[in-house]
Amino acid sequence: MEKDIAKVVINEGQIRSKLFELSKTLINDYKDKEWTVIAILNGSLVFLADLIRLIPFPIRLDTVDATTYGESTFPKAETKVMRQFKIDIEGKHVLVIDDIIDTGSTLKMIMDDIKSYSPRSLKSCVLLNRTGRRRFNIEPDYSCFDIGDDFVVGYGLDYNNKYRNLPFIAVLKDECYRSEGRIA
Repeated sequence: MEKDIAKVVINEGQIRSKLFELSKTLINDYKDKEWTVIAILNGSLVFLADLIRLIPFPIRLDTVDATTYGESTFPKAETKVMRQFKIDIEGKHVLVIDDIIDTGSTLKMIMDDIKSYSPRSLKSCVLLNRTGRRRFNIEPDYSCFDIGDDFVVGYGLDYNNKYRNLPFIAVLKDECYRSEGRIA
């Protein structure tokens, strides 16, 4: 896989450092609260797993399966939800975790849906914040890194469901997209 990398945008050390910083903030903000985390699959899995292992108190956890990209490097006009969360969140403190906020479509849709279940509080947390293509007026409450318009993979983010297991965030070489008939 590493032969496919054009450049590393965020390295392992930077990710680890930001996770520790974020975990301290979350511990402070959610201590003494019954806390529910809802993660947006599949991209947030690596971020979620590393982050929640740094939290020293119980967390209720569920997931939502949603996609905006499909097999493309550009977001689609519509977000598709394939699996809804099942945990009761009424009156609970809820944190939605996602890998990246780009157009804001996915996060806005999920947050709006969760609001209808009457949580006590609702916040969002993303690994990557890309503002250049934002179409909806939504900002994450917590984010680790601001990034530009490059399409990135690794640390849970994928291209055509590949490269999620890279331990860093990177840009692929152009030929990786051309080899599948898709140009980034």
